[in-house]
Amino acid sequence: MPTVAMTLALMVPTFAQAVEACCCCEQDPPGAQAGHDAHAADTDNAAHDVVTSPADGAMTDGSPDWFTATFPHAMTLKTVTVTAEGRNAVTVPVAAAAATTRVSADLPTLAPGNYVLNWTAEGADGHEMTGAVRFMVH
Repeated sequence: MPTVAMTLALMVPTFAQAVEACCCCEQDPPGAQAGHDAHAADTDNAAHDVVTSPADGAMTDGSPDWFTATFPHAMTLKTVTVTAEGRNAVTVPVAAAAATTRVSADLPTLAPGNYVLNWTAEGADGHEMTGAVRFMVH
């Protein structure tokens, strides 16, 4: 799939921790109300053993070619967007693929700056996980 070129001039003042929601876990995150709807803003990728590249808080040497997420169980990547403060989200094409523990999407060329990448993945049983990765391109 060809790389879509884009330039985003960003000014994100600080990196924040990745946010993830998951209906597959049995525990509510600290400070959350009981129930699956309470997951949204209080858990992070590490709490669910999700590893991403670029990693949350990463400072890359040049534009990363791919976004990759590794899960503890098979998932299908559904959506990926790159968003800049004060800018509209740019949707990254996600190729249809079978569920697997490692998913990826080809990223557009990113100019130096701060980025927020949001992703959504779905398990075979229909549960959804979402996350945000903040990173800087040098």
